[in-house]
Amino acid sequence: MKRMLSVIVILLSTTAHARIYIPVNQPSDKKLPIAIPDLVGGGFGEDVAEIIRNDLTLSGYFQVITPEIYEKRAREEGTTLETIQFNYWQTIEAHALVKGEVQGSRGKLSVSLRLFDPYAPEMIVGKEYQAGSGDIREIAHRFADEIMEALTGRRGVFNTKITYAMVTNKKQREVYIMDMDGERARAVTKLRSMSLSPAWSPDGSHLVFTSYTKGRPDLYTIGVDGRGLKRLTENQGANLTPVWSPNGERIIYASSETGEAELYSISPDGANRRRLTQTMGIDLSPDFSPDGSEVVFASERSGNLHVFKMSVHGGATQRLTYVGYQNDLPEWSPLADKIAFSGRDSGTFDIFIMNPDGSNIQRLTIRSGSNEHPTFSPDGRFIAFQSTRDGTTAIYLMRADGSNQTRISKHNGMLPQWGPRVE
Repeated sequence: MKRMLSVIVILLSTTAHARIYIPVNQPSDKKLPIAIPDLVGGGFGEDVAEIIRNDLTLSGYFQVITPEIYEKRAREEGTTLETIQFNYWQTIEAHALVKGEVQGSRGKLSVSLRLFDPYAPEMIVGKEYQAGSGDIREIAHRFADEIMEALTGRRGVFNTKITYAMVTNKKQREVYIMDMDGERARAVTKLRSMSLSPAWSPDGSHLVFTSYTKGRPDLYTIGVDGRGLKRLTENQGANLTPVWSPNGERIIYASSETGEAELYSISPDGANRRRLTQTMGIDLSPDFSPDGSEVVFASERSGNLHVFKMSVHGGATQRLTYVGYQNDLPEWSPLADKIAFSGRDSGTFDIFIMNPDGSNIQRLTIRSGSNEHPTFSPDGRFIAFQSTRDGTTAIYLMRADGSNQTRISKHNGMLPQWGPRVE
């Protein structure tokens, strides 16, 4: 599990009329210019600044001003409200400024970070983090989260993680976890088999996934530390596309144990299995609504594969998509306002988004390889997905409006799912 940091708040502006610098629904071409010089002192100042720069660039909300423009000047001034020459930062049109210091030795660090509005001028937020040198990435991600909250009104997701499947050889896939910026990828499973479709428990402590490690595709759970592997299903069918309920009490998945794939519900310990659908045509790829009351899924009950939704208890369904011939892998936004899915209507898959009633469908990717398996960030502002646009299947990130599409996985990757925010 992630080590907790000792965090000391040295100053935090909490005025009731706090300004929103970047409206959440601001067009993607309107980016806030921000300057992030290397931190003063210590051997990690450059690393912390570079991680924050990369986070904010990846978000698509910021224009990170090239450090070479101001780095020499930044070293000649201080890091506090009284010592910063704000008229210079106004000259280069920096609408936000990050300054900081690193102190410490023998692996124990004190990192002070501050966010300023050069035009006010005032400090918007400042924090001090005390931790070991191995926590540099967490420190940088946490302050990037603070920047997002201070300037947009919503906390960032830079300290979250994404799970996915990686091809390790022609016949093997293993479950991996990486930081949301693609760094520190590590294997969770080492089963030397086909392990696919990992999904997070709501508390971020476990994954459920499909694996062929015993010969047939069955469901397993495992701790994110790679320990405690547990088999949940054992039947003659294929058990696929599992997803955990928001309250952590149930897992819904597709199984072909009676012939065509239908949806089933099971407890995380493998008990209390219950069948939810019973129709002609396959049902698969379920996902829960954020409140856990409904399930969206893909089905061939109307002929081609389309997206439907129903009560979490089963019963009557509502068809959501009518266009295209293969609409699959739907996922509900944590904000409950959108459903993303993979759709194919002209040869390759693309990512689409729609309202929960099926209205206002919008295409987010086009003419960029095959794009599948969308997954929302915990704040609903971003979507990770798999794409073949660079010649291999890898994980990409974009804003929920389809802008700022960027590759994040350093190696191959498929079937991503974004993890919960865990502090």
